[in-house]
Amino acid sequence: MSGITYHLAEQGVQDGVFSGMVNLFPRGVHAWRIYARAGWWKLKGGLGGRNGFKFTDEYLSAIWRRNLPMLAGSTIVNNFQLFGSHFLRSYSSFGVEPCFYIDGTLNEYFDGYSAFDTAEIDQAVVRRAFAIEREGYESCRKIVVMSRRTATNIIEDYDVAPDKVHIVPPGANISERLLSRLDNLPERSPRADQGRLVVGFIGLYPERKGLPTISDAVQLLRHAGYDVRLHIIGKCPTEISKRDGVTYHGMIDKSAQMDRFLEILYNIDIGCMLSRAELTGIALVEFLRMGIPIIATDVGGIPDIVELGAGQLVTPEVTPADLAQHFARLIDEPHWLVELQESAWRRRRNASWRRVVRELNSVLNPPFAAEP
Repeated sequence: MSGITYHLAEQGVQDGVFSGMVNLFPRGVHAWRIYARAGWWKLKGGLGGRNGFKFTDEYLSAIWRRNLPMLAGSTIVNNFQLFGSHFLRSYSSFGVEPCFYIDGTLNEYFDGYSAFDTAEIDQAVVRRAFAIEREGYESCRKIVVMSRRTATNIIEDYDVAPDKVHIVPPGANISERLLSRLDNLPERSPRADQGRLVVGFIGLYPERKGLPTISDAVQLLRHAGYDVRLHIIGKCPTEISKRDGVTYHGMIDKSAQMDRFLEILYNIDIGCMLSRAELTGIALVEFLRMGIPIIATDVGGIPDIVELGAGQLVTPEVTPADLAQHFARLIDEPHWLVELQESAWRRRRNASWRRVVRELNSVLNPPFAAEP
C-alpha cells in the first residue's frame, strides 16, 4: 500500500536483478471466495465484527494456494512479514527460495502503532500471526530489514541468528527516470540567503506524524516576525490548513501527478516529520532524494534514513517551542542551512531504489569468494 513493492520491483527489473513483481492482493472474479471468507470471518467475531483478516493463516493460505505454482523455481522477496502455513509446507516442493525485505517486524508494528493503526485488530489474530511470522523467519536463508532497530528486534525477540539478518535502508518512491533532469543540475540552489524558510510535510496520518507540533512551531515564529512557511501534502486538519503561512496542497496521486509533487518538493528548504511511531518513513526518503535535508524524531528506522542524506534528529517529546528554535537557527545562521542542503544534495542518490537494488543483490546473490 505504501508503494515500496512497486518502486523496488520497477528498479529491480530495470537493473536486471528482478524478473518481476506479483501483487497477491485478491482481485478479479476469482477473488470472491477470499472476500466471502473474510466476510464470514468478521461476522463470526460478533456484532462489531473483527479486524485483521489479512494477518490470518486462512487468508495467507488462500492467496498462496492460488499463486505459489506460478512462482516455481523463483527466489521470492516478500515485503510482508508473513508467508503462512500453506506456503511453508509447500514452497520447497516448488523449488522456491523465500526471503524477506521488510520495514519492521509484527512485534514492532503491533506495539509501536497500538495507539493508532493496530488498536482494533483481534488479539487472537495477533498471537497467531506472531507464531506464523516466527516460522517464516526460521524458513528463510536470509532476512533483509530496513533499519538497525528492526535488526536488533528480529535477533533478540525472534531468536534469529545474526548472520541471517542484513540491513538495507529503503529508497524514495519516485521513479529514477523522472529525476534525470534534477540529477543533471550542478547543484540545488540554496535559498538560505533570502531570509525565509519553507518547511515541508508529507503524510496521511497528521497526528501520528506530528503535524500539529510542526504547525504550532511555525506559528510561534511567524508571531515573532520570522518568515517561515509550511507546505503540506497529504491529509491536514481544517484548522491547520487555514493558518497563516500554511499552504495545503491536498492529496496528491503520485501515479498521475508526479510532476506536481516534484515541483512542490523542489521549492521546500527542509522536510519535517515528527512521528511518534514509524518503521521507516518513506516521506523522509523522498525529501532526501530531492536533495532536501530533514528534521525528524529518533524513532524506529528514522535514524537510518537520516544517515542516507543530511538532517537532524529530535526526541519524540519535542515541543513546538523546541522545534521553533531549530527553525529559527536555520534562518539566523544561514550557513548552517546551506551546509545541510549541500550535504543532502551530494548524498541524494543514497535515497534511490537503485542503491537499494544494488545492495539487495549483493546480499541475496553474493559473489563467490576467491579460492585461497
